[in-house]
Amino acid sequence: MLRTHHLNALRAADQDQTVTLSGWVNNRRDHGGIIFIDLRDAHGITQVVFDPTHNAEAHKAAEHIRAEWVLQVTGKVRLRGEGLENPKLDTGAIEIIVEELNVLNQSKTPPFEIGLEKDIREDLRLEYRYLDLRNQRLQRNLKLRHDMTRVIREYFDSQKFLEIETPIMVKGTPEGSREYLVPSRLHPGEFYVLPQSPQQLKQLLMVGGVDRYFQIARCFRDEDLRGDRQPEFTQFEIEMSFCTQEDVIEVIEGSFHALTKQCAPDKNWEKYLENGKFKRMTWQQAMETYGSDKPDMRFGLEFTDMTAEKEGCGFGVFEGAERLFAMNVPNGAELSRKDIDELTDIARKHGAGGLAWVRVGEDSGPVMKNSKPEFIEALVKKTNAKDGDLIFFGAGPFLQAVEPLGVVRLAVGDKFDLKDPNDFAYLWVVDFPMFEQKEDGSIQAAHHPFTRPYAEDLERLESDPMSVRSHAYDVVLNGVELGGGSIRIHEQALQHRMFKALGMEEDELQMKFGHILKAFEYGCPPHGGCAMGLDRVVMLFAGEPNIREVIAFPKNQSAQDLMLGAPSPMPEKEVAEQNIAVLVEED
Repeated sequence: MLRTHHLNALRAADQDQTVTLSGWVNNRRDHGGIIFIDLRDAHGITQVVFDPTHNAEAHKAAEHIRAEWVLQVTGKVRLRGEGLENPKLDTGAIEIIVEELNVLNQSKTPPFEIGLEKDIREDLRLEYRYLDLRNQRLQRNLKLRHDMTRVIREYFDSQKFLEIETPIMVKGTPEGSREYLVPSRLHPGEFYVLPQSPQQLKQLLMVGGVDRYFQIARCFRDEDLRGDRQPEFTQFEIEMSFCTQEDVIEVIEGSFHALTKQCAPDKNWEKYLENGKFKRMTWQQAMETYGSDKPDMRFGLEFTDMTAEKEGCGFGVFEGAERLFAMNVPNGAELSRKDIDELTDIARKHGAGGLAWVRVGEDSGPVMKNSKPEFIEALVKKTNAKDGDLIFFGAGPFLQAVEPLGVVRLAVGDKFDLKDPNDFAYLWVVDFPMFEQKEDGSIQAAHHPFTRPYAEDLERLESDPMSVRSHAYDVVLNGVELGGGSIRIHEQALQHRMFKALGMEEDELQMKFGHILKAFEYGCPPHGGCAMGLDRVVMLFAGEPNIREVIAFPKNQSAQDLMLGAPSPMPEKEVAEQNIAVLVEED
């Protein structure tokens, strides 16, 4: 037996017990001949003592021990004594006087110090991830992730969902992001892809008579990375037959009630509920009020629509704009001109031509100097502004007017510390547009082409597609999209029409989606679902800045595994067996 207890188990009540403990050397201290070692495992730390008057042989061996050696010690539990306790440790009232030492393994000097919360280059942490994982921070995050997946499984089981695995190698069907290709050795020139999500497979399960499906699914997207993205990631998702949008929202909301109560009990979240449910707003309301389809509801700074008042206001930029919105920042006088310049740069980076502003009660700035008094009067009244407040503007076509101002809102929230990290402000955003416009003027599905349009908007599907709304919904937490879903199209004719509206020719849509159109000919039930990014949810619950901190073995920002050295070249023989050739461009 390598241990009788883990290293966070012993307390004062265990005094005089003989125990065997195993773990890593967290640190070693030599105090006048007596050696103290903090022994660490995944559970915690216990202090062990080597006293030459108690066991000279064990003490002599301990003189050579260094950080991260793996030890087994046997000894007796004793109290540290009054004034010598360590209140920072759960085991701080006791220590082990060592009677027997067994060195299970030695360690080279690690490339960084383990056990201290200090800045370490991320590329170094990822290269030595097996060492980084020894830190209590990551141990806590992995435990939290385990607890959350357990709660998820228990919850959906209680709601009569079946957990069903879907294939990892599937047919390539473009749904938005670039896919990873897998060459087929048995079928030269043909490929599988790694799934962006099990979207079509879970819909086909509904065709197959499964009433309620759920899965904790691995997904893959070959896209540029950022703090909350990885090339491979995990989502927990559901699909339901014979359901409405309200049915799906109720089930998903229930899962977050369970997760928050069990895994984040100290968070303030119930104060943001309305009649016990998450707040809800339409996509249009979210954009007009906060300039984002995933607004952070922990603070205000709502927008005011000044489009009607801009006509003849005297300020040319506003008069020539399609839409005009204003955001009043109370006590904005605290923002310096340097702060305003920084916010202006932020707005420009997100598509604005600049950032117009007004200091209420001061005759400064181009807007105040060029606008008619009646416009300023209407502005102050409509925004409820007071002297000393600062008003920022967004002008232009609708999205160009609101989106940069929405990013400025978040930046102001940071400057004034308005985002309480102890608050969880959940929100549903519903009624998304069915389509979005690409840079070349063509349209694509805002979510995916299986999303159900509003019945009353169907007459405009071909003539005015950008006005068509969809039965799509996102669940948001503190300005982060946790996931989303939709009620799906279940009729073959409507699904075919949707593909046509997206500009697909008959041959193309049959090649890419013929399988699902064929399935819809055999009595597909009405159905809908939702998928949440597990890594992102755990990240927020753990209070981490990016999802790499809650994944055991993540890739870096360039989609590289620095620990294993992947991606890497493969032997020519193995590449040739896959019926592919590698072409290297010459400089």
